Amino acid sequence: MATSAQTLTTIIDVLSKKYKFDSDKAIVLLAKEELLPKKMIPKETKDDSPWASKKAEELASVHGIIAEGPGSGKNGKWTLADVEKAMSKPTKTKMLISPNALNLANEKGLSIVGKKGSGKDGRILLKDVEAWLDDKSDDEEELNISPRALQEANEAGIKDDQLATLHGSGKDGRILLEDIKKYISESEKSEDDE
Repeated sequence: MATSAQTLTTIIDVLSKKYKFDSDKAIVLLAKEELLPKKMIPKETKDDSPWASKKAEELASVHGIIAEGPGSGKNGKWTLADVEKAMSKPTKTKMLISPNALNLANEKGLSIVGKKGSGKDGRILLKDVEAWLDDKSDDEEELNISPRALQEANEAGIKDDQLATLHGSGKDGRILLEDIKKYISESEKSEDDE
């Protein structure tokens, strides 16, 4: 005489309470030993991946994108389109600088992009800006470059002597972000041709 799945579940629960063991673990063990009816075999749960597809997961891992919040896919999973959208968002980096130091740097046209100050966590203080202004020699020609373009150039490893050869498309030959991007793409193209 076969025991029903409901009766067998009740038996396992009663035994787990009396002998103090985990009924879920007992069911998993009995399923491995093939001693349970089909109805009682626990369903295998899929990995709770936030990605809707392997391609979305691979693209996200290549570009360091973390699935934060729900995606537009089924059950809130992140699709390839969600990953591409996250890739296109500009990343903002907060600059640690005191208000007085920022005002002085802006007033004197001193770029502080990529510089570390002497304050806590590299915060740029007024005395740092004053020191940089003192260090700037009069005969040295200041680069006419926007702060965002300078940041992009620094991230791409473009040296000041290379920047000095560029004539920007901005007012008075100011080097803009688009000029740096164009310079980078042309450099990559010439490297591919070699």
